[in-house]
Amino acid sequence: MSSRLQELLNNALGSVRGDDPFAHLRRSSLKAAAEKAGLEVTPPVSEIQLCLSDLNVSGGEVAATEAGDFLQRVQRAVARLAKARRLRLADVARLSQSDVDFARLNVAAASTGSWIVELKYMQPDDGDESAESSSTWSEVGVVELIRALPEDEEDERSIESISAASPVIRRAVADLIADRSESNMRVAISARRFSGELLSSVITPTQARALREELSAVREEREVIRLRGRLDGLRTRRQIFYFETEDGREIHGYVDESLMNAVKQNLDQEVEIAVESFFNRARSGRTTQRKYRLIQVGGEQTQIPVNLAIDED
Repeated sequence: MSSRLQELLNNALGSVRGDDPFAHLRRSSLKAAAEKAGLEVTPPVSEIQLCLSDLNVSGGEVAATEAGDFLQRVQRAVARLAKARRLRLADVARLSQSDVDFARLNVAAASTGSWIVELKYMQPDDGDESAESSSTWSEVGVVELIRALPEDEEDERSIESISAASPVIRRAVADLIADRSESNMRVAISARRFSGELLSSVITPTQARALREELSAVREEREVIRLRGRLDGLRTRRQIFYFETEDGREIHGYVDESLMNAVKQNLDQEVEIAVESFFNRARSGRTTQRKYRLIQVGGEQTQIPVNLAIDED
């Protein structure tokens, strides 16, 4: 009977999705009931899966050199994003071995054909606080990376919004998809968070070229401006916010992962925000419409700072 109850508990905990207050309340209620019944509360399994397919090869088989290179790129991107959040840096140009260790990913399993590898966060030993910290920062970096990438093969909005992301996110994505003329890879990345939330992304060769074009643009006329109005919407899986100003204008742009909860709490409400505003100039000389990155909602600022002053009127 107890094994059946344990199975029901694990299924119930695994079914809770998201990090909103209601999800936290449900998890707390389930854990309290489990402790009262003498059941073991097992932390949700957090998994990362990478799938790499070489479209130039029948069956999608991937060369060992390509597979190893891609794993290194993913680890660097995750470590870069984790360091930016941990130390609250606008950009991270260099990584030390300790930076990588802070966000280390371990290989759990791999399969042949279209190369699929499962990664896992470091599992802390009893009393090993450094490994537990590594697991946390690894997840932070993985989430930032996946949400910055297209959700599926039709996701053009995410490609457009990447040019409004922070410098460290653009650098991490650029390193991941750095141009290699001999390769024609399709990439899929998915991860289940400790909370149970499932995130996924896809990069086709066409999308990779579009992302590289967006990331090659130079920012001009950068400024931080304050706006009052209503937070009209949020694309939660892809960090895109929608805002209606007091004079009726509608803008949208990139929102950092560290501000997601603040945006959710202020959705459909009148609020003051601060955004980084700029134009992008492509190598061809073409300029884009004005882009926006949300950096403050109410009194809460992003954990990835902007190298421009925010007026505190």
